[in-house]
Amino acid sequence: MAVNIKQELDIVKSNVNNGEAIQENIAIDEQHLTVEKLKYFLPKGSKVNVTQATVDMVNDVIDKSTVHRGLMEERLLTYTHLLGPGVGMKQLLKAIQFVILSTTPGMTQTKAYMVTFPDKADELIAGGRDASSYASMYAKTKLVQEIMTNSQIGLSVTYAPLQHQLILKLLDLSNGKAANGDSASPTVQLNATLGLVELIKVPEEHTINLKAGADDAMISATNTLAEQISRMADTQLARLRNGESLNSIQKVGIVIDTEVEDDE
Repeated sequence: MAVNIKQELDIVKSNVNNGEAIQENIAIDEQHLTVEKLKYFLPKGSKVNVTQATVDMVNDVIDKSTVHRGLMEERLLTYTHLLGPGVGMKQLLKAIQFVILSTTPGMTQTKAYMVTFPDKADELIAGGRDASSYASMYAKTKLVQEIMTNSQIGLSVTYAPLQHQLILKLLDLSNGKAANGDSASPTVQLNATLGLVELIKVPEEHTINLKAGADDAMISATNTLAEQISRMADTQLARLRNGESLNSIQKVGIVIDTEVEDDE
């Protein structure tokens, strides 16, 4: 049976979107917000008034957001510095909700906008109007853009399980292993190998200073794997350009760990 690499990766994304390794396993504790805690996280000199009614409103918005409570609360406490003229607690929460939903696999900006603003969604649906332009304009607002920019590191951590699963899937495909016991064709193996090289290569430029916890052994192993994959990709491309049949190209054969024994 022919194997489509896009379909293979879509299966992984679908599984993650259905709750595997994302919402249910987010390692973020609930904050149990109180008036005192919200006031503590306000920037020095803030004139924002926090009362029990404020806490009740925050909890109500989060309960209706369809987003992990711990994640919403963490983002709220992180971005309290954005509160000020024209930006109240509810506006900030809605912007946080929109950013989280719009960057969730399977969601679009339009869907995120309609979930975030259900009353506006009902109005647009009743009038037969398209919500995409409203979603696009909201996504370009200063508040949303600020949150989007500052949350990039958080998103990479949140969706790390997805990236790990994609890497494993590409590794299986590059070795000829498809879903349900099917065999990947040489073309799929080649594409998977090239995709894996692109996914795991070290960025040429770093715009954020972030101290990584990888030790020398881990870095060496990662670089070795990347170099091995790159060499195999170059070899396959060369064989194809020399006119060799795709069917003659065998499994990539990535070596993860080997042990050499000396002859007695």
